[in-house]
Order: sequence, then structure tokens, then C-alpha cells
Amino acid sequence: MKPILLAAALFLAAPAVAEPVAVLVAVPIPAAMPRDRLEGLFRAAVPEYARVPGLIRKYFTIGDDNRAGGIYLWSSRAAAEAWYNDAWKAGVAKRWGAPANVSYFAVPALVDGQTPDFPAAK
Repeated sequence: MKPILLAAALFLAAPAVAEPVAVLVAVPIPAAMPRDRLEGLFRAAVPEYARVPGLIRKYFTIGDDNRAGGIYLWSSRAAAEAWYNDAWKAGVAKRWGAPANVSYFAVPALVDGQTPDFPAAK
């Protein structure tokens, strides 16, 4: 096999490497919910999120615009989409009284200040 054809065949046969994805989730904070209660709910949810497959990092957020949610870094879009399924959406709407706004962002590069060899940095 000619070298260029071999290289092309190897490239096409190589498994695709999933690109990390960032997700921004925001939902209106119910008017009657004090900030300390919201912070307590976030702290109580940490163990659940620590076990989510494909989740690399989650920042629990409270915005100046009276929305709460999170900034997530996922190993792949597929992992993120598996989490934000119809059951998740229904649960958010039930708990918060409003649907969540979920926005996806490709992560072609990443700097975390700690891990210079993170896959997206290569």
C-alpha cells in the first residue's frame, strides 16, 4: 500500500476522540427562595453530581439576573445530552417552577491553571 493511502486508511480507522463540551444552565430563582436555602440545595447536590458519568466539572451558579444553575464541563456532547434528557427537564420544571435554559458550547481548547496536558489543550 502506498504511504499516503496507508496514512489515510489509518486516519479513517482511528476512533473519533470526543471533544469536551461546556454547558450553561440557567433557571429563574423562585421569588420566595432565600439565597442561603439555594446555597444549601447546591451543597446537598454535590454528591449526586460527583457520580455523573462524563461530568468533569460543575460550578453551581447564582446570577445577578435572579437565575441559578451551573456551568458544566463534560467529556463529550453525548455525555451532556444523556444528562439533560426529558426526565431531567421535567424534574427541573417541577422543582423550580420554570424550565431551564440549556446552552451548549464546543471546547476546542482549555486552560485550567492546573493541567497543561488536558485533552482539549493538545
